[in-house]
Amino acid sequence: MIPRFILAILVYCLPLFGVVFVVLIGAYALTQSAGDQTAAGALWWVAMGVLMLLVTDAVLLLGALGLRSLTDWSDNDK
Repeated sequence: MIPRFILAILVYCLPLFGVVFVVLIGAYALTQSAGDQTAAGALWWVAMGVLMLLVTDAVLLLGALGLRSLTDWSDNDK
């Protein structure tokens, strides 16, 4: 069974990663339009790393909720 605190961490991190990604993409667009290509490149790669964390968190959350649902479902059958 998956502990509740792991589910809580995954749930709270999902919107956090979404907000951080949007802020980083906004900063990337701002530095790109200002002409600072070095900072824009760095922000782009950091934003892509956060996007990978966001997708990983969503997949882990889906898997954890699925496993929790299956274990609760099998407990109800007994």
